[in-house]
Amino acid sequence: MPDTHTNLEIYKLMVEDVRDARRARRDLSNVFMTLNIAGMSALGFLASADGLPDPVLFSLCALALATTCLIWRTSNSYYTVLLAAKYKNIYALEEQIGAHPIRNEWETITGKRRTLKWWSLERAMPILFILAYLTFFAVQVGGLDVPALLIQARDSMLVLLRGWGVAV
Repeated sequence: MPDTHTNLEIYKLMVEDVRDARRARRDLSNVFMTLNIAGMSALGFLASADGLPDPVLFSLCALALATTCLIWRTSNSYYTVLLAAKYKNIYALEEQIGAHPIRNEWETITGKRRTLKWWSLERAMPILFILAYLTFFAVQVGGLDVPALLIQARDSMLVLLRGWGVAV
């Protein structure tokens, strides 16, 4: 069994590891936020007051951005699970050390945090962006005309295949 000094050094490393994981999570969220803001700008560029010049391109961009938001949300969930495991290990080490500073801090804020857990900005942003894309899409398309979109997609795909010399 490690001595107290060794446990304290391990504790410091574990706390630093949590800090690094939180920093990585924040950096990843910043990348996704930047990507989605740029995506909104691109959709705005593709849109016009007279309707969509290319609804398929607009639709594909909106779908790609919504998929990016799902990946963002999944990444947030991964970091939540990862950090929970790290904190569990820290709590176990705190038991061995005999002091519980991180656990005590967590227990102090847990009541307030549980209420806000599902409403955090980090969890809400991907969903808000998806809702914004859906709204923007509905406004630009003027309602969802699925048959017209499918015909446009088919025609665009035929033009693309003909350009590659695949279709006649």
